[in-house]
Amino acid sequence: MMAASQRNLCYPPMAKDWKRVDTLPRLEAGEVQLWRIDLPGTNGLNHRLAPFLTQSEQLSASRYKMQLSRDHCVVGRACLRILLAATTGLAPQSIPITTGVQGKPEIPILDGAAISFNVAHSKDTILIALTRTGAIGVDVEYFDRSTDIMEVAQHNFTAKETGSLAAIVDLHTRHKTFYRYWTRKEAVLKADGRGLIASLSSFDISFESVHLHPVRISESTGDQGTPYFVSDVDLSDSDSIIEAAAAIAFESAESPLRRLVFPLNRQW
Repeated sequence: MMAASQRNLCYPPMAKDWKRVDTLPRLEAGEVQLWRIDLPGTNGLNHRLAPFLTQSEQLSASRYKMQLSRDHCVVGRACLRILLAATTGLAPQSIPITTGVQGKPEIPILDGAAISFNVAHSKDTILIALTRTGAIGVDVEYFDRSTDIMEVAQHNFTAKETGSLAAIVDLHTRHKTFYRYWTRKEAVLKADGRGLIASLSSFDISFESVHLHPVRISESTGDQGTPYFVSDVDLSDSDSIIEAAAAIAFESAESPLRRLVFPLNRQW
C-alpha cells in the first residue's frame, strides 16, 4: 500500500538558473546535481564518446534500428560514465554499473562512499541526477498535443488529480499540468526504485507547492515508507526554450540543487 503524506516541511528553494560549465564541479556531500544534455548539439559525437562505454553497452546501443536512437544512447551513457568518473576518481569504462533487485541501475559503494544517480530521456533532452545523500529519481517528458490526457489520467492518476485536471478550462494549461503531474509521479517511483512496477494512482502529487509535501511510498500497511521531496524543473534558459515538463525527487529536504549544462564541446 502507498500513501502520500501532506505534512508541511521546510524545503530550500531550488536553483533558478542553468549554469554552463567548462569543467565538472565536485559533487559535494549533501548536494544534488542535475545535468542537462542538449542532444541537438551532439551531432558526430557518438564516435568520439563510444569508447567510454563497455563492450556490452556498445552492443546494446547498436541494436537500435534508428541511427539517431543509437547516437542518443551512446551520448547519454558516455556522459553518465564521465560524470561518475569525475565523482569516483575511476576511469569511466571501469565503473561497475549494475542493475538492482527492482531493475534500477546503480553502482556499488566505492571506498565507503555511496553515490546515487538517475537518468531520464525525452526527445532532445537527457537529464542525469547525482547525489551522495539517499535515493534520487528524475523524469522529463516533452509535451505531446495528440495525447488524450484525460483518458490516460483516468487510468493512472488519483481521483483528486483527475478532478483537478478536468477543472482546468484552458486546454493548454491542462495539458502542461498533466505532464507536470506525470513527471512528478515518475520521478518519485524512479527514486523509490520500482518505476512503473508500482501504481501511479496510489499516491497523490497534485499539490500547488509540491516540494512542501513529502511523498511516502510504503510496501505494506503500517509501513511509513521513505519520504521523497519533489520539485518541478524548468528546463528552459536564456539560450533555449524547451517545451517539456520535468521533475526531480530525492530524500533530503536539506539538499541544495545545482542545475548544470553538460559541456559537450569539451574534448573528453
